Amino acid sequence: MTGSEIPISMTALAVAIREGAQVESNHNLGKSVGFILPSSGDEVTVWPGPDRTQPNSPLVLLWNRRSPQGANVAGGELPWPSDPRPLVDWAIAMAYSVDEIGPQYAPVLATLREHGMTGDIVSVQGVGYLIHVPLPDSTHLTIGGDEGLPSRADQVTNWHVQHEGPDEHIGVVYHGSELLRMVGATQRYLQATATRYGSHHPLGAPVDGEKPDGPDKLYGLLSDLSELRRFNHTAPGGALVTVFDADGYNGATIDVPAEVVTRLCRLLTVEKRVIETYGG
Repeated sequence: MTGSEIPISMTALAVAIREGAQVESNHNLGKSVGFILPSSGDEVTVWPGPDRTQPNSPLVLLWNRRSPQGANVAGGELPWPSDPRPLVDWAIAMAYSVDEIGPQYAPVLATLREHGMTGDIVSVQGVGYLIHVPLPDSTHLTIGGDEGLPSRADQVTNWHVQHEGPDEHIGVVYHGSELLRMVGATQRYLQATATRYGSHHPLGAPVDGEKPDGPDKLYGLLSDLSELRRFNHTAPGGALVTVFDADGYNGATIDVPAEVVTRLCRLLTVEKRVIETYGG
């Protein structure tokens, strides 16, 4: 700022921060500005620094951050401009940083880890912050509220979980208000996905190097399963499975051992639940 420019007043700065950063901001008789960080509840106070000792020395603002319990957290010095935008940007960065929002969602991340899902809070352009859970097949889950993550976890009215590929939206996993139900539904979805595809590629995407699904492939998979080494050869029962093309031709029959029948029934039970819950 040049010597001819008048620095912004504390009254105008309080208004600019309130409107620009969308935080609770007020001035103290025009002598200082205080605003509340929406996640932690810490109070930040800004006030003019000491008078210039030399005519050309820059004007500065001092600031201090205190916890709701009154403990000093941080402090420092800022240039005192006439244009409020740099100070508003500073307030936004302080109020909506990962370091500020992250502790609010630490219990959520811990609950996800307890259920086998490791995530981090990431910034998403146009959304704000989301929980990002990478998956072994290069896809990922995004977890947030209706519109990203609010400043505080207790402001989440609905949890929204999506399964995303590198260039595609795969599906909505969960949308609802209960955290533990969200975590449980997401865990079951991933277990079902791993069962369906071995966690090697996105849900519904083709497997590289394999022929398209169809009667021939079904017959081949049943045949391969029936011939694999098994530990229990005394289980009663079994099944004769005949696979035809849709027109009734090219039929082939396989003697499927009881152990394989049991595993197929378990897999199909999981698949049935996935389709009932999330669609085919």
